[in-house]
Amino acid sequence: MVALLGLGACAGLDAGQAGIEAGSSASPMGDVPVAPTDGAFAGQWEACEGTTSPEECSRYLLSQHDDRICGTWSYFASGKTYEGRIIARATSSTEARRTHICGRPGSETDTECDDGWQRIDKPLRLCDGKLADLMRADGACFADYQAVPMADDARDALQAQPWVQECLSHDP
Repeated sequence: MVALLGLGACAGLDAGQAGIEAGSSASPMGDVPVAPTDGAFAGQWEACEGTTSPEECSRYLLSQHDDRICGTWSYFASGKTYEGRIIARATSSTEARRTHICGRPGSETDTECDDGWQRIDKPLRLCDGKLADLMRADGACFADYQAVPMADDARDALQAQPWVQECLSHDP
């Protein structure tokens, strides 16, 4: 599904939509809706260097509310697409920690989303307008994900997922 969303986003870019607004959902305080926001990490991020087609780009589609970041990830390796879900917590406007992940088992996770969440502690960082999910050995940023406009249908599909609405309002 993430691959299809990514393809739709590549094929139908809307230059006015670079970010994702979080959909309304219940807050931990009851029926108070979570207000939509665009945090620094929200949006569609792609790393396409070395790929031969848009389907092979690595992607994050992220929604953010306050310090909560929820979304999907995908990458292509060895002729296969790997995809899943991610939860992170922003610690500043440029730093976040990925805390939970699930998806097709591969280098990112060994837990299918139907089986729950795998706990992790890995960085997300914004460096010079790009997203990094890896750091160099010296701690320097290795930012290879570019912000790209997100198609309205891709943003709406992400926001409509119940797990994203729940994620933006409280921990899994």
